Amino acid sequence: MIDLIITLPAEGPISLFTRNFRVHAGIPLGLYDEGPRTPVALLYGDVSEHMLRAMSEHYQAIIAIPYMDNDNIPEKPSSYTTQTLQAPILATVQHFDMPGFQSFVKTYQGSPLVMKGRVNNSLVLLFAADLIKSTIRILSGELEKHGETDDIGRPIPPPETITYAPAVSLQFNLIENAIRYIFRRLGLPLLSIPRWPGSAPLAVFLSHDIDVVRKWTWKRSAYELAMGLKDMLMLKPDHLKDSISSIMNAMRGRDPYWLFDELLFMENGSGFKSTWFFAAYGDEFSERERDFDPVYRRKPAEISAMIRRLIDNDCEIALHGSRNAHVNAKVLREQLDFFDNRLGDHLRGVRHHYLMFSHGRSFEAASKARLLYDSTLGFNDKAGFRNGMASPFFPFSNKHDAGSLVELPLVFMDTCFLHRNEDPEAVKKHVTEAYLYAKAAGGMFSVLIHPGNMDHMEIPELNHFYHSLLARFRMDHAISMTGRELARWWMQREVVLKNLEFAETAWRIKGVELPENMELQISAKNISSMRFLIEGATGATKVDEDSLTIRPEKVDPGKGLLIRQKK
Repeated sequence: MIDLIITLPAEGPISLFTRNFRVHAGIPLGLYDEGPRTPVALLYGDVSEHMLRAMSEHYQAIIAIPYMDNDNIPEKPSSYTTQTLQAPILATVQHFDMPGFQSFVKTYQGSPLVMKGRVNNSLVLLFAADLIKSTIRILSGELEKHGETDDIGRPIPPPETITYAPAVSLQFNLIENAIRYIFRRLGLPLLSIPRWPGSAPLAVFLSHDIDVVRKWTWKRSAYELAMGLKDMLMLKPDHLKDSISSIMNAMRGRDPYWLFDELLFMENGSGFKSTWFFAAYGDEFSERERDFDPVYRRKPAEISAMIRRLIDNDCEIALHGSRNAHVNAKVLREQLDFFDNRLGDHLRGVRHHYLMFSHGRSFEAASKARLLYDSTLGFNDKAGFRNGMASPFFPFSNKHDAGSLVELPLVFMDTCFLHRNEDPEAVKKHVTEAYLYAKAAGGMFSVLIHPGNMDHMEIPELNHFYHSLLARFRMDHAISMTGRELARWWMQREVVLKNLEFAETAWRIKGVELPENMELQISAKNISSMRFLIEGATGATKVDEDSLTIRPEKVDPGKGLLIRQKK
């Protein structure tokens, strides 16, 4: 438990920081202004020597982050070096001349990023950049809201210098590491909740957008054969041969866009599962209202049967929103109702076709339609982190209409092979770098593969590359979760953290259910010499280096779970 103390009015909704940092780090954090309740404070705002001296009278240690008037995101961000990579700092690094303080963490460029010192008897870590304001600006989408839009109305995202790495996630990790360091130095145990079920090192979110379900319509067949004949005249017969072969396979029932079973086999064989985003189909959805809206040229009964097979294989079905559903709650609700009526299944997530999104409208529409999550924020031409996050996040504050919505950001879409304007090996390198950033952040790597693009005539490199990605995920012990599971997990973590009570060296969770595979971790120097009493649950414990992991079995919410350090 750590107190958050704000000494200057924060710009923007401060809960964009508090909610997201609390759940990302798994450390109970609360805004508190009625006197100290914990030994450590996170101070934001005025971090002058006078303020630090006043706070030192109440806290054994202080982590101080300054409020800065300069809110520009640097065009060329500074960075700091972690064990595996260089992490960007999306805030201006300032110079502080604080007597008795020494550089503790330096930027790659050599400037102090975190300084360490003492004020009275309190240990203080002082940041030299306003990481909280930059977090609010990036998570709120402020950098896109007032910018330009592309030719179909989508906001143009920030430049690659901001989005190539999960900077917000890494900044959260930097603050979390400062908290952990402080507790270790004080010799105090720190209770936290590991980020992923079973303390997995990272999560993968595999997904598929269903834009088309049949390649070889009469119109497409005539077009491809005409192009093949044209190539034939130029002594390039391969395209015509491939088209004829693919058409013949489709006539035998193996259309190259109907690759659901192949993807299921590939993913299940690696121990993974996926989320499939379907648009409404049949009846009133059989004609396009816009050129790029998906229309499925198959019998509705065939599609429904395939959807049920996907569900039987532990996959999730979510909505691929179209026809202005991204800005119109009524239209969005109509498309969701279609699946309620046809499948008897209430879909909980959405990703809009063509990644259509509008600030101030899309999240609100999803919230009014009672959706649990959105997974639209990403890129179709590159791998990257649109809001700086390599994990789920809450896009708005608790008081906002969309306060109960979780965003599952998209990191890699297969169309970057088509739109990146680079050779395939360069694209693979970019995707791999994005994965390494997500892995280093202990975050989530989300993947979108269109089944039709697995056809070697569309993206020849994709099938083999996706195989290699799945093998790498398995080797790195990543946990695979559907969109619904990820969103619920993130929500449940927040509920548990908000209901965690602290008193000296005792912690209690009461009135809430602990999700399956949620572990609790107590970290401290010399943890093996400490003794803890656990009441309210049976289960297993494990001591590893400087942490004690508690794996409780089912806990009665009425009685709760109590963990107490024995003196």
